[in-house]
Amino acid sequence: MIHQSITLFMQPKDKVVLFDLDGTLINSGLSFLKIVNEIKQREGKSSVDFEIVRKYSSRGATLVLKNSFPDASEEKISSLKAEFLSKYKKIMTSDIVKYDGVDELLNYLTTKKIKWGIVTNKSAIYTIPIIKKLNWHKLTTAIICPEDLNEVKPNPEGVFRGLELLNGDPQQSYYVGDHQRDIETAHNAGVISIACTYGYHETDPNNWNADHLVQKPSDIMEIV
Repeated sequence: MIHQSITLFMQPKDKVVLFDLDGTLINSGLSFLKIVNEIKQREGKSSVDFEIVRKYSSRGATLVLKNSFPDASEEKISSLKAEFLSKYKKIMTSDIVKYDGVDELLNYLTTKKIKWGIVTNKSAIYTIPIIKKLNWHKLTTAIICPEDLNEVKPNPEGVFRGLELLNGDPQQSYYVGDHQRDIETAHNAGVISIACTYGYHETDPNNWNADHLVQKPSDIMEIV
């Protein structure tokens, strides 16, 4: 009995790959752009291009709207935000765009028996329906949203939770993201950081001190 307890205690931990969601695996910014321009058209204003929306797509509706409606008052932004989120809920599962190579990457991890999960600052009311629509909940038990945590990224709590759920070893595990905040999270958690040069970065990923840089999701297969 004692021998069995020691064996269980010393069970080796695994390599794990944890991902950010928006801007890393899926491009929700395209949905945001569609909604912003619907509102713009209704209000008789000129449409915006993707770059206006892209930059703040990982930081929530308020910043997306402030960047898209720079002259709007706080009261107006608050009103637009309610409309924006209502519209997003209606299309979020029918308008999902995965980055090219994501399916290939996740299939590779599954085939190689490398556990993976998601740690996102996106609320569960949006994240979980998207994950279920993609059937990713059948591939991983680690889908971690702000509601699961006391502190969000760049606090490492979410990564720690993912490692715990997947029996991950920090020294051989990874966190992948498209924003400087994600790389700070990886550093704070003591895991290997992978920065995406695509996605919603606001600053140059080359300056984030990431352990690895990737230009597309399939590049990650060469690292892990």
